[in-house]
Amino acid sequence: MTKLPQTLDNRHWVAKVSAAILAGGGMTFAIMALLGRLIGANGDPRSLSAQALMWLTAVLWVLVLGSCFLFPTGRRAWAVLGGGCVALWGLFLLLRALS
Repeated sequence: MTKLPQTLDNRHWVAKVSAAILAGGGMTFAIMALLGRLIGANGDPRSLSAQALMWLTAVLWVLVLGSCFLFPTGRRAWAVLGGGCVALWGLFLLLRALS
Protein backbone atom coordinates (compact mmCIF):
# COMPACT_ATOMS: atom_id res chain seq x y z
CA MET A 1 0.00 0.00 0.00
CA THR A 2 1.47 3.37 -0.99
CA LYS A 3 1.19 6.42 1.18
CA LEU A 4 -0.62 9.36 -0.40
CA PRO A 5 1.16 12.71 -0.37
CA GLN A 6 0.00 15.12 2.29
CA THR A 7 -2.38 17.79 1.03
CA LEU A 8 -1.96 21.42 1.97
CA ASP A 9 -4.58 22.96 4.24
CA ASN A 10 -5.15 26.12 6.23
CA ARG A 11 -5.65 24.61 9.67
CA HIS A 12 -2.67 26.40 11.24
CA TRP A 13 -2.91 29.64 9.30
CA VAL A 14 -2.47 31.95 12.31
CA ALA A 15 0.81 30.30 13.31
CA LYS A 16 2.02 30.25 9.71
CA VAL A 17 1.26 33.92 9.10
CA SER A 18 2.77 35.01 12.43
CA ALA A 19 5.91 33.04 11.62
CA ALA A 20 6.10 34.73 8.22
CA ILE A 21 5.57 38.19 9.68
CA LEU A 22 7.91 37.93 12.66
CA ALA A 23 10.57 35.37 11.80
CA GLY A 24 10.31 35.97 8.04
CA GLY A 25 10.60 39.70 8.59
CA GLY A 26 13.68 39.22 10.74
CA MET A 27 15.12 36.93 8.10
CA THR A 28 14.61 39.44 5.31
CA PHE A 29 16.18 42.19 7.39
CA ALA A 30 19.14 39.90 8.07
CA ILE A 31 19.52 39.33 4.33
CA MET A 32 19.41 43.09 3.83
CA ALA A 33 22.07 43.58 6.51
CA LEU A 34 24.32 40.90 5.01
CA LEU A 35 24.02 42.23 1.48
CA GLY A 36 24.54 45.80 2.67
CA ARG A 37 27.69 44.71 4.44
CA LEU A 38 28.96 42.82 1.40
CA ILE A 39 28.30 45.56 -1.16
CA GLY A 40 29.47 48.35 1.13
CA ALA A 41 26.27 50.35 1.47
CA ASN A 42 26.99 53.64 3.22
CA GLY A 43 23.57 54.30 4.76
CA ASP A 44 22.62 57.23 2.54
CA PRO A 45 18.97 56.57 1.60
CA ARG A 46 19.44 58.32 -1.75
CA SER A 47 22.21 55.99 -2.91
CA LEU A 48 21.59 53.25 -5.43
CA SER A 49 22.70 50.52 -3.03
CA ALA A 50 20.29 51.66 -0.31
CA GLN A 51 17.40 51.81 -2.78
CA ALA A 52 18.19 48.34 -4.12
CA LEU A 53 18.33 46.91 -0.60
CA MET A 54 15.08 48.59 0.37
CA TRP A 55 13.17 47.20 -2.61
CA LEU A 56 14.80 43.78 -2.29
CA THR A 57 13.64 43.56 1.32
CA ALA A 58 10.04 44.29 0.34
CA VAL A 59 10.11 41.68 -2.43
CA LEU A 60 11.66 39.01 -0.19
CA TRP A 61 9.18 39.63 2.61
CA VAL A 62 6.23 39.35 0.22
CA LEU A 63 7.68 36.06 -1.08
CA VAL A 64 7.98 34.73 2.48
CA LEU A 65 4.42 35.82 3.28
CA GLY A 66 3.14 34.16 0.14
CA SER A 67 4.99 30.92 0.68
CA CYS A 68 4.29 30.48 4.40
CA PHE A 69 1.22 28.39 3.58
CA LEU A 70 3.40 25.73 1.94
CA PHE A 71 4.54 24.53 5.37
CA PRO A 72 2.50 21.58 6.64
CA THR A 73 2.13 22.99 10.18
CA GLY A 74 2.65 26.24 12.01
CA ARG A 75 5.31 24.61 14.14
CA ARG A 76 7.31 23.69 11.01
CA ALA A 77 6.95 27.25 9.68
CA TRP A 78 8.28 28.66 12.95
CA ALA A 79 11.14 26.15 13.02
CA VAL A 80 12.30 26.82 9.46
CA LEU A 81 11.79 30.57 9.37
CA GLY A 82 13.00 31.12 12.93
CA GLY A 83 16.03 28.92 12.38
CA GLY A 84 16.83 30.77 9.16
CA CYS A 85 16.49 34.09 10.96
CA VAL A 86 18.84 33.06 13.76
CA ALA A 87 21.36 31.57 11.32
CA LEU A 88 21.42 34.64 9.09
CA TRP A 89 21.78 37.08 11.99
CA GLY A 90 24.55 34.89 13.40
CA LEU A 91 26.31 35.00 10.04
CA PHE A 92 25.95 38.78 9.97
CA LEU A 93 27.41 39.14 13.46
CA LEU A 94 30.29 36.85 12.53
CA LEU A 95 30.97 38.81 9.36
CA ARG A 96 30.86 42.07 11.29
CA ALA A 97 33.24 40.76 13.95
CA LEU A 98 35.74 39.57 11.34
CA SER A 99 35.95 42.86 9.49
